[in-house]
Amino acid sequence: MKVEFLNPFVYAGLKVLASEAGLKSVVSDKPQMRKAIATLHAVNVVIGVMGSVQGLVVYGMELHMAKGIIRAMTGQDFPITDPMAESALGELANLITGYASGTLEQAGWPSRISPPRIVRGTGVRFANSAINMLTVPIITELGQITIYLALREVHPAARATGSEGPTGGMTG
Repeated sequence: MKVEFLNPFVYAGLKVLASEAGLKSVVSDKPQMRKAIATLHAVNVVIGVMGSVQGLVVYGMELHMAKGIIRAMTGQDFPITDPMAESALGELANLITGYASGTLEQAGWPSRISPPRIVRGTGVRFANSAINMLTVPIITELGQITIYLALREVHPAARATGSEGPTGGMTG
């Protein structure tokens, strides 16, 4: 994965968590590479990226962090399974991914994003085989949210034929 894909997501994550969720203490920790095949957190929001950059973005967090974000964004406590809770978490991921996607487009990598999917629970498979993912923890006063990036640049010929799916062929 190109390192140029990382910074837009870190910046967008810091900015959106501070502005939309009203968090005061928002800092990123050291990025790391890891292989993943399934979710690692109690609450995960998965978004596909398509275009000249393709792959997956997963926002993983524990239940207390998800509930804190929901409360911060809606002003109310909702059960994690409530449609309003899912909407708040999906909106947060949409804002971060959309902002990062816009930054990537300005740098010459136009892409679009899929609607977010809320995946509850650890061990839920999102790939057939392990995917290399760059992980970036973002630490806040409510807890930690980890951004998992599995993105790659797609050459124009592959984009024109549409030969690759939303994971960008990264399941192998």
